[in-house]
Amino acid sequence: MDAYIHIPQNELIEAIDYLWYHEAPAIKLHCYTIPFLHQELIINFGDHFAVTSPQQQLHYDQQGMASAVLPGPITTQAQGKYKALGIMLKPFGLYRLCGLSAATLQERPLSLPDIWGASAHTLLQELDTALTPADKLLIMEKFLLKMARPQLIPEEVMALQTPFTLQKGHIKSNISDKLISSKKYIHTCNTILGMAPKKYTHLGLVNTAVAQIAAHPNRPLTDIAYDNGFYDQAHFIRVFKTFAGITPSAFRKAVKQQQVHDKMPNTIFLS
Repeated sequence: MDAYIHIPQNELIEAIDYLWYHEAPAIKLHCYTIPFLHQELIINFGDHFAVTSPQQQLHYDQQGMASAVLPGPITTQAQGKYKALGIMLKPFGLYRLCGLSAATLQERPLSLPDIWGASAHTLLQELDTALTPADKLLIMEKFLLKMARPQLIPEEVMALQTPFTLQKGHIKSNISDKLISSKKYIHTCNTILGMAPKKYTHLGLVNTAVAQIAAHPNRPLTDIAYDNGFYDQAHFIRVFKTFAGITPSAFRKAVKQQQVHDKMPNTIFLS
């Protein structure tokens, strides 16, 4: 099931990686996802589409739903007619796009009307009646450009994006020449990214390890652990499982059994 992908060629690229649209007459999807470094907004025009986390179960509909960078794994189930449009945002995307606090999204996902009010209802009607995937993605892009209220992302938050490292003092070095306290820095990261700097860095390293295991499943896990700066194998397993809900070896087993999405290795197909 291939998606139609549209990458913005305008100022939206500072907040959005790409927009996508999937459609199929009938599907039965059940998958497990290790959290990735993206916020995502999904609008479901089809039948059953539900996402379950340890905290809650969410049913997606035509009102759409935006979620923050997730702190743990989710399970997705879709069945019947499948028609969905999504926006894959950068980890700070909704703050950059319109000033929406990621901390608010951590409390609960927000629908499009929650974010953009009555304007969202007109958008959703236009999307539902548009004839082609390209038309739908163009309508979505024009709406985002119209509603955008860009916010500056502080340098100390951007410094967290890459490279991810556990080197002692790395996080503090991001604010060493700034007139802000550690407490203020943590608050800023929680507002923009939805999590504290250390936690965000750990999730970044887990994502790096996921990509490495998927690309090289026969490589020793101890090598991947040390390459990413973990103190030892036990430290790597503990951090990986905190976010992924499974161990690195369990993920590698899924890779070898060809259960992992070839383009998005964070996704494991369960059926």
